[in-house]
Amino acid sequence: MQAKLSAQPQFNRFNQIKQAWNKMKEHFALVPLKEQQSTTVLINRLEDAINAGTPTAVQMNYGFDQEDIQDFYGVLFQDRAGALLIEDIHTNQCHHLSPELLRHIG
Repeated sequence: MQAKLSAQPQFNRFNQIKQAWNKMKEHFALVPLKEQQSTTVLINRLEDAINAGTPTAVQMNYGFDQEDIQDFYGVLFQDRAGALLIEDIHTNQCHHLSPELLRHIG
């Protein structure tokens, strides 16, 4: 009688647990808080970033809760209606930015 043993199911299960753990860490990760820039600095940097058309780091409050922060890195632009958008390089998505919630433009 011959027994055939395989470690493949255990390896797949380990990878699933590892991926779930990484997703959970990413979900609960803390975003390093950058300094709050003044309104005039934000406006000047925003205009420069839109005119330059190069990727820029942007940090924005997510809602009016000061503890919920989002980081974006991408090209800033305005649509025809004048809405401020960023094409995020990391997620390959377009995000709508609220000028009143911007914290830092690098």
